[in-house]
Amino acid sequence: MHDVCKRDGYRIAFTHAPVPMVSCDGATFRLIDANACARRLFGARCAGQDGAGILSLYAAEHRARVRAALERTLRDGAALLEDVQPERHDGQPAHGHTRCLRIDGAGGGTAILLIGQGPSDDAQRGLHEQLLRTRADLSHAQEIAHLGIWAVDMRTGIVETTSPEICRIFHLSEDGKPIRVEDLFQHIHPDDLPRVLGTLDRALHVPGARYDCEYRVMGVGYIRHVHSLADAAPGADGTPTRIVGVVRDVTDIRRAQQEVRHLAFFDEITGLPNRVAVRRQLAATFDADERALPVAVLAIDLAHFRQINLTLGHLNGDQLLRDVAQRIARLLGDDVYLARTANAQFTALLPETHTHAAQQEAEAIVRAFESTFLIAGVRYEIGVHVGIAVAPRHAGDPAGLLRNADVAAFQARQDGLSTMVYAPVADPYDPQRLALLGEFRHALGAGQIELYCQPKVAMASGAVIGAEALVRWRHPARGLVPPSEFIPLIESTELIHALTAHVLREAVRQSYAWRQEGMAVPIAVNLSTRNLNAGNIAHQLQTLLADWGGSPDWIGLEITESSLIADPGTSIAQLNALSQLGFQLFIDDFGTGYSSLNYLTMLPVDVIKIDHGFTTTMLTDKRAAAIVKATIDLAHDLGMAVVAEGTASREIWDALAGYGCDEAQGFYVAPPLPAGEFADWVRNRAFRMP
Repeated sequence: MHDVCKRDGYRIAFTHAPVPMVSCDGATFRLIDANACARRLFGARCAGQDGAGILSLYAAEHRARVRAALERTLRDGAALLEDVQPERHDGQPAHGHTRCLRIDGAGGGTAILLIGQGPSDDAQRGLHEQLLRTRADLSHAQEIAHLGIWAVDMRTGIVETTSPEICRIFHLSEDGKPIRVEDLFQHIHPDDLPRVLGTLDRALHVPGARYDCEYRVMGVGYIRHVHSLADAAPGADGTPTRIVGVVRDVTDIRRAQQEVRHLAFFDEITGLPNRVAVRRQLAATFDADERALPVAVLAIDLAHFRQINLTLGHLNGDQLLRDVAQRIARLLGDDVYLARTANAQFTALLPETHTHAAQQEAEAIVRAFESTFLIAGVRYEIGVHVGIAVAPRHAGDPAGLLRNADVAAFQARQDGLSTMVYAPVADPYDPQRLALLGEFRHALGAGQIELYCQPKVAMASGAVIGAEALVRWRHPARGLVPPSEFIPLIESTELIHALTAHVLREAVRQSYAWRQEGMAVPIAVNLSTRNLNAGNIAHQLQTLLADWGGSPDWIGLEITESSLIADPGTSIAQLNALSQLGFQLFIDDFGTGYSSLNYLTMLPVDVIKIDHGFTTTMLTDKRAAAIVKATIDLAHDLGMAVVAEGTASREIWDALAGYGCDEAQGFYVAPPLPAGEFADWVRNRAFRMP
């Protein structure tokens, strides 16, 4: 040890000083010794091991300042290192400053004593401000989170630690008086207190069990929902002496959850349960017991409700819905589960009700609507259509029962009836049809959609002058699926674009093949409303024909009347564009739509096709015959040709020829043929002029 540090007075002061002290050699700055306080704070690095330099105790960024202070100490006898201390072994920041003193030995040796001191006044103020800021931030964070902290001495029952949120949640005074755990219990809802005490007892006596409980806190004029978590802290003998935890006010969360649940299961306008709630209720009925059946479902559809909304506005429409709900509820009574399940539909569940009784209830509802409703100061008459389905007779599951009641209500509306009981044999909505829709896109890529062509012949000469493109679905499991089973479904979806593109490709490919064989027969392809409204059909056709070296006379385009009236502006613009490109345009199924004849003067149509519904009945129905004749005359006056669909017999052919019809298409000429067989049929002239 350096001789300077061997003095008795020095050793006593050095060893017992309550502040960290280290010493180093004045010539080499080699660490000589450290007192107990320094070793406790700064660890084994300051134990005085040989060769260790005093600078190694300090962070790298402070070492230059430390060396300069040591050199000043050797020169001036003392120096002060502000806000610099050796690094602590526990990783905590080392606050304060270091005073350096030179100690000269009798034999000429010199040592430097470094004494750790508290932070400077500025640093102390900074630490104090940081502490206050941290405390305020913690309190603010607890306030935001509605979180209170508490600790209870279980031996005395005194709440040792509280936070402002604890006092707010339990409505306690912050006057500094001791709070006992019983004071908290007094504010817990009586119905919840036994559960709270049981959970607390388990946490105190079952090793590893945590106090985790949600309960209600009561006060004057309020009830709060709180969630409390805590752990017990055992004493020296292993018995829990303290329990420390948190309490969170979850009232807003529970209220929000209740609102979400209400929105999920109840109708906002009428306050009645919604369709989701009806399904849950029915599921509970089916799951409970077979003795709960029968149960009847009434689907109550309001007639012309949309007109009320459009005429009087949605606010008045909403009031009407509330009035309707009240009228039905009063009629059916409390035993019936009533819900609003669609915009203009209510659904009633009638427990233990057979078909006959359900019919009587449905008829009573219809009679109840014979009285008008007062809306915006005016009395309006609102009709209803009620569909009836009863389990287990009509369905064995909730979804099926609700569906069948909806089907019955829709059929009642279609047939102009007030009530209708579901009848399976009359159900036109086979779920297998929807399954087909799901398989259709795959069918296109798998080559299951086949092109058929039905000939058109000139009535004057019998020559084949064209063909209509038709499709058949050769399903791997169901065989040949007729178009009537899948085309109507596809027309209502975006799949119609994929189908039209497929038919156009096949038609152009087939036209090319026929022309290679020397047979130039145009193929007419049907376009839907969606095809016209998409706005790209002209470009699509130009690109396709260019790929095969074709021209517009290869393809004709058939458009139904309904597609014209859906969006007249768009339809007319698209048809004009197609006509200008040279495509022949047909109006298909003429006479079955609702378009104005004025459209015929605006459209660039070349041919009118009379619907088969008129041609097949024209021999027995004078009105149908008159329509056929008038259509032919009208078309000719407008410079258009006429094709008669449904030419099914020689008699119809002769009648059409007598009216001056231009072209015929139907089974008398030929049925739809696979596209690959069409050329052989033409060559063999299976059709001959009468």
